[in-house]
Amino acid sequence: MIPAHTRKERRAYNKLRRFDNARDDCTFCIMTTDNPQFVREGEHFRVIRNRTPYSFWDGQGVVDHLMIVPKQHTDRLGKLSPEAAVEYMSIIEEHESKGYNVYARAPGSSAKSVVHQHTHLIKTDGKGHRLLVHVRWPLYARIRL
Repeated sequence: MIPAHTRKERRAYNKLRRFDNARDDCTFCIMTTDNPQFVREGEHFRVIRNRTPYSFWDGQGVVDHLMIVPKQHTDRLGKLSPEAAVEYMSIIEEHESKGYNVYARAPGSSAKSVVHQHTHLIKTDGKGHRLLVHVRWPLYARIRL
């Protein structure tokens, strides 16, 4: 599996994650239209740029990485109102037709960096990439069960 971020990008991501975890408020809830990440907004959702976009997805290079974020703070898509669900599906359809992949983590996922539900829209370059993964020996000394 190819990692989503380069090593340098992973360090920047972890730094932002520590900063966010030290805050009392939600990064997505306080976002305003003058934020450089902001792309557009509807009645129930904002479309924003990911501040730490993936470099790779499904073994391909990423050319654009957006997110759909509900304006209402929620940790799961199942809590959306029927009107919000229609808007959500409309945004998904629009971006799927432009070649974006759609990805959202489950509530409670340990890989989710922000508890506020967000759906990734990831556009790839369609070109396969190979990476050499360096593993330090002894590997077993670094594994903890």
